[in-house]
Amino acid sequence: MTPRHLPGTPEWLWWAYPPVLLLLLLLPLLWWLWLSRHRRPVLRYSSLAGIHATAGATAGRARLILPVLRTVALGCLILAAARPQRPDETRRVFAEGVAIELVVDVSGSMQDGDLSPSPASRLTRLDVVKDVVRRFIRGDEERDLPGRENDLIGMIRFARFPDAVCPLTLDHKSLLEILAQTQIVTRRDENATAIGDALGLAVERLRDVQRTAGSGTELNIKSRVVILLTDGENNEGALTPEQAGDLAATYGIKVYTILAGTGQSTGFGFRRPVDDSQLRYIADTSGGKHFLARDAAALAEVYGEIDRLERTRVEERTNLRWGELSMPLLLIAFGCLSVQVLLDSTWLRKIP
Repeated sequence: MTPRHLPGTPEWLWWAYPPVLLLLLLLPLLWWLWLSRHRRPVLRYSSLAGIHATAGATAGRARLILPVLRTVALGCLILAAARPQRPDETRRVFAEGVAIELVVDVSGSMQDGDLSPSPASRLTRLDVVKDVVRRFIRGDEERDLPGRENDLIGMIRFARFPDAVCPLTLDHKSLLEILAQTQIVTRRDENATAIGDALGLAVERLRDVQRTAGSGTELNIKSRVVILLTDGENNEGALTPEQAGDLAATYGIKVYTILAGTGQSTGFGFRRPVDDSQLRYIADTSGGKHFLARDAAALAEVYGEIDRLERTRVEERTNLRWGELSMPLLLIAFGCLSVQVLLDSTWLRKIP
């Protein structure tokens, strides 16, 4: 029988058999029967002085304790028979999420300001990328971005050498702190672009990711994704972009490639177009998609499209267990009956 909550009772108190509680209405009738003189056997004496001297005057009044104990015991048994229960609700979230490795170029050319929303803001390419990625992770109602709360996200930054600065994690607060501290490389010997090596490291981080659980959430990884953003061409590293793209395809990892900016500055206001054929090869081979982002709005739209392409399905399951509260009532009833029998056999014993 499904437990029910009765009006006027605490929210946490439910009853499995509430009709049994109607038996409590019989308790006043039982009191009337116990106290009714004409229903008790009578032995007539000419004088009660001898009995009073033997038992004491207070013993007669104290005998009211016995029906009180019986009433409490019977009331507790009725309540226990109605099976009072407390609901214990547990919630567990099951999510089919996405493992995302963010691969961000931090070479010297990311210092360029062509992605800046306005000349007055003077934001570098990296500044704009950091702002868009932050909105992508945290969410942005204005751009219809719900955020990636249930996704594992890691980050790799690269110039001449790739550096895994954040492992795949659900702790997005720490990830955003690392993202905010990311700076463009300043050392001349590190200023290069190793796209192949960076993508190879991302594949290494993603290839064995399966499942993670904790804090009431179980996350099944349904897809593994790399979002690779650069503003230039590969000119360094042991792996070529094509080799890294083939490696990603081998492990079933999709790569979304983004070419940011309007080209490489050659001085005097001139810009050289960037050859993005290697980026296109990576995206096509791995089953991803290649994007061009020539300004901040376009870059935001790119991440918005990736967000729509790679969505997480979340299911919340609720388990309801009922905790029995009858045992304390049964113990009280047993105690009252034990005391009643003890008193009835000793101090409050009836004569004859």
